[in-house]
Amino acid sequence: MGAEVGVRLDEGVLVVTIDRPAKKNALTAQMYVALAEAIAEADRRDDVRAVLLRGEGGNFSSGNDIGMFVTGDAAAHRELSAATFLHAMTSLRKPAVACVCGHAVGIGATVLLHCDYVVASDDARVRFPFVDLGLCPEFASTLLLQHVVGRNKAAEWLLLGAPIPAAEAHLAGLVNRIVPLDMVEEEALSVAKRLAVKPREALLATRGLIRESTVELVEARLQREGIVFDTLRRSREAQDIFQQFLQREPAAASSRV
Repeated sequence: MGAEVGVRLDEGVLVVTIDRPAKKNALTAQMYVALAEAIAEADRRDDVRAVLLRGEGGNFSSGNDIGMFVTGDAAAHRELSAATFLHAMTSLRKPAVACVCGHAVGIGATVLLHCDYVVASDDARVRFPFVDLGLCPEFASTLLLQHVVGRNKAAEWLLLGAPIPAAEAHLAGLVNRIVPLDMVEEEALSVAKRLAVKPREALLATRGLIRESTVELVEARLQREGIVFDTLRRSREAQDIFQQFLQREPAAASSRV
């Protein structure tokens, strides 16, 4: 993998680390490609039984690097790169666990909807800032979030875009378990290892059945969101917001998408 995405195997668990701590693990086009390759590799390898997704340096991910949204070839490259990661996650057959601490923003929040178990530290904050950036949510979150937390709560989170404390995310059902910060890595890896030793065929079959009813809906929503997202991204309103955001960095780094 690239220097900003790390991969290691730990007793059947492929630990995938987002490693750009200086930018709160904001994702670049190259990182999307590396993450997609890591997830695809996990699906192919017989010695991988589960995936653990984590962030380095006290944050899960502050989302997309805003610079990649500015109109131009870089933005188009981002869209293609991000799409490979979205497809890899939605195609993953093996269970995925997320270890969340600090900021989980934008795609760092929506990816949680595609994980089977989410462990969060008590300091974690989840945020869906898309509307504030002149965009619409992605990763089929406009479909899946309301299935998880209910329509009214999903509307609150997606439309208002306020930071969501770990306790609220847990109460609503987005997070499975909250633990102190110094225990979150150990607990998340423990859950992943417990999944890794389950009977393989039964585990994969059960996971597949759980997700079966939404597979086609998720694919259709990904495509629909992608069209709307790209249209909004190119708008003057959104481009002005991106430029304002970039001008006030690094103070706004926790509000990426």
